[in-house]
Amino acid sequence: MKLSIRLISLFALFLSLGIGMVSCLKDKDYDDGLIQSTHGSQPNIIEVKLTASSATNFLVLAVDAVDRDTTLNFIPINLSTSAPATEDLNVTLVQKNSLVADYNTANNTSYQVPPASMFTVINPGNVVKIAKGTNTGYLQLKYNPIDYVGQDWALGYEISAVDKSGYIISGNLGKGIVAIVAKNEYDGEYDVTGYFEHPTSPRDIEQEEHLATTGPTSNKKTLGDLTGTNVILTINPNNTVTVTPGPGTSGTTATVANISGDPIYNNTYDPVTKTYWLKYGYPNPGPTRIVTEKVTLE
Repeated sequence: MKLSIRLISLFALFLSLGIGMVSCLKDKDYDDGLIQSTHGSQPNIIEVKLTASSATNFLVLAVDAVDRDTTLNFIPINLSTSAPATEDLNVTLVQKNSLVADYNTANNTSYQVPPASMFTVINPGNVVKIAKGTNTGYLQLKYNPIDYVGQDWALGYEISAVDKSGYIISGNLGKGIVAIVAKNEYDGEYDVTGYFEHPTSPRDIEQEEHLATTGPTSNKKTLGDLTGTNVILTINPNNTVTVTPGPGTSGTTATVANISGDPIYNNTYDPVTKTYWLKYGYPNPGPTRIVTEKVTLE
């Protein structure tokens, strides 16, 4: 009997921990008791769903630099429930340029807000409809991608209202920023070969990888073979390449930087063969994890 009681107690403990872990993914304000839902025990949260990270909720859309009017599903508005909406929901957004300015200050970036002449919001009154039976609706933009070449542009939006009662505007995902970046000439599929010097697991690198646009002359690349951890490669006017920390870096990988002095892997880009010759490492100063790579467009 004592054993059964202990098992039941342990089960109850694990169950309560599991519930706590699930709730923390929903919404911080709801978990803290600052807001409540009137729709049962689970909150009906309306959110700007751009990324899994609530720290920035920032997304880069790299688009083909074509010269034609294009309609884009720009801002996804999500009902964060396992079941679809039981009624039509109309969610009003407001454009907030201060979100972009604050992001630039916090991340040392230089995104510009495009003037009104560069885009048209399709949704009247910036209202996004989440239709009954679905979970997501979109704020749509009409724009010409060619207008966005040569500059980093971004728009920030915040949810201001929901037309039905009993729904919660997310405290940490109630706003977000989307950058529109016309794909640069370096965007594409690459063959990557090299070596990862590591104190406990040195290894060869051989993989295929897409280098996605992050700016007019910059692209995102995996840091060596560390899936989910990236560096930003910026090609300078003299074809040297600057390696800086990218999305997913943290701890020591956030110090990743160029290593100079190698006659071959000298952090340059060859525009004729469309090849990067890279050498970088971490932690800095005094890197002990060093990556040398040849990255060639397929």
